[in-house]
Amino acid sequence: MKKINISRNLNQRQKIIILILALVFLFIIIYSVSTLIYRSGKTKTTIRIAPNSASITLNDTHISNNSTIWLTPGKYHLTASFDHLTTYERDIEIKDDPAEIYAILSAADDEGRLYIEQHRQEYAAVEGLIGELTNREGEKLRQANPIIKYLPLNNSLYSISYEYKNNDLVVNVKCEPEFIDTVVAKLKTFDGIDLSSQNIVFNLDNRFTNPQQNPNTDVKKYLRAAFQIPDRYVINDIQQINDYYYTSIYIYDYDRDLSYAHYRVVLKKGSEDAWELVSTPQPLLTTHNTPGVEKDILNTINSY
Repeated sequence: MKKINISRNLNQRQKIIILILALVFLFIIIYSVSTLIYRSGKTKTTIRIAPNSASITLNDTHISNNSTIWLTPGKYHLTASFDHLTTYERDIEIKDDPAEIYAILSAADDEGRLYIEQHRQEYAAVEGLIGELTNREGEKLRQANPIIKYLPLNNSLYSISYEYKNNDLVVNVKCEPEFIDTVVAKLKTFDGIDLSSQNIVFNLDNRFTNPQQNPNTDVKKYLRAAFQIPDRYVINDIQQINDYYYTSIYIYDYDRDLSYAHYRVVLKKGSEDAWELVSTPQPLLTTHNTPGVEKDILNTINSY
């Protein structure tokens, strides 16, 4: 069979087109590979600060405003400035997720206020981006921490609020001791919330701290001696689940025939039948205040 030489059947114009296409394809491959190598291990970071003319530095390195850059995860110091406007400074931490950094520079004097009025459209655009970002972050927080849909709660008996500390949600409870059980009962009405997973802090004096070790093998006598428990406190019967023993200590008001302020206690038996407290007694046990104990066990004790 006779071989066909395709190149002989192409005119000069066609050869040039094929060569150009080949070079373009090669350029695309080289650019794509180099881009992948450059971006490997880095995070996409969008930066936009009003006004557009603001000078921006990141760790003392100048970067363009209204730009998208790729940063190695870590901590950075961002500074944005412009004449007659206040300088904006912020410590940021870039993680693995795409980051968006938006800010506006406020006026430092009358000239700055005039400049902002003349560039109001730039400010409105960034303000819109800040609003969208705030809404998205709020929705992420609600999805990650569904308990906040029930909070805050404030009335004459107690308040239940939340805050973020080191990116962790903390539920803060403020009440007098006689309303502890009321708060716990309210928390248990939060549908779909695993209370044992929450970092719940009761902001009141907990007298069951700094236990004194003692040789009593009877657990109730051990607890009374450990915390110097007065008579107005009652200790419930001891229960057992797996290797743990648990009970609750609560205040009983004999005058009103009323019990309140239950504190749940978890213990283990040590050597020679000596008792060991697993953690400080709390109105509710969680993985934060009683670490090392499985959630199923904590939930069982919380329902006691």
